Amino acid sequence: MKKILMTLLTVCLLSFGFNGYAAAEGQPAAPQKVNLTDDQKQELDKLHQQLFNSKKELINKYVEYGVFTKEQGDMMLKKMEERYKKLKENGYMMRWHHHQGKNLHPQNQQ
Repeated sequence: MKKILMTLLTVCLLSFGFNGYAAAEGQPAAPQKVNLTDDQKQELDKLHQQLFNSKKELINKYVEYGVFTKEQGDMMLKKMEERYKKLKENGYMMRWHHHQGKNLHPQNQQ
């Protein structure tokens, strides 16, 4: 029984060890530096506006059905507007990780 348990433990430890190397393989060491064209930014803006309008409609329905209070709905909409403004200021480059307010793509700032 001890032998089987030790074998399983060893296999698990080795599996976890090699998994880390395989997951990191092919990943860039630093974030990619991408400069969006004005046309790309306009297209992203259009999509974000559609998304914002859909989310706004959804929040308003939840308020109408009593899931959220009017104040909660207003607060959600305000936060969404703030996130959209930051996204626009950042050249439509989304932040996938929180970096304490640091700009991930400083080269995109004019």
